[in-house]
Amino acid sequence: MGQYGTILTSSDGNFWTSRTSGTSNNLWDVDYSNNIFAVVGFSGTILTSSDGNSWTLRTSGTSNNLKGLTYGNGTFVAVGSSGTILTSSDGVSWTSRTSGTSNLLLGINYVNSNFVVVGDQGTILTS
Repeated sequence: MGQYGTILTSSDGNFWTSRTSGTSNNLWDVDYSNNIFAVVGFSGTILTSSDGNSWTLRTSGTSNNLKGLTYGNGTFVAVGSSGTILTSSDGVSWTSRTSGTSNLLLGINYVNSNFVVVGDQGTILTS
């Protein structure tokens, strides 16, 4: 994934095929979990795919840029600008969560049964 809605797929890492994403927004992060590919990007963009070839635009409920995405404990979690945190159990329906910060959140990972978020100005959040 990348600028202007670019999505490329490869079965071997050598030969790549461009896929139609349905958006011109920049895409920032991708995760594959629970048999679903999910992608996040600018202006609240969330896309999902069951096969990596056909993509569906999902309603995120935010226009904030989304920068990071992970999956853990049965939940997708996306993070982004203005302290945005969204969660989803299926990648389709997304719910806004309170982060307690207005800082840009840049990345998220699921480690040792905890979600760990990092962001601007030394922000670190756990859940």
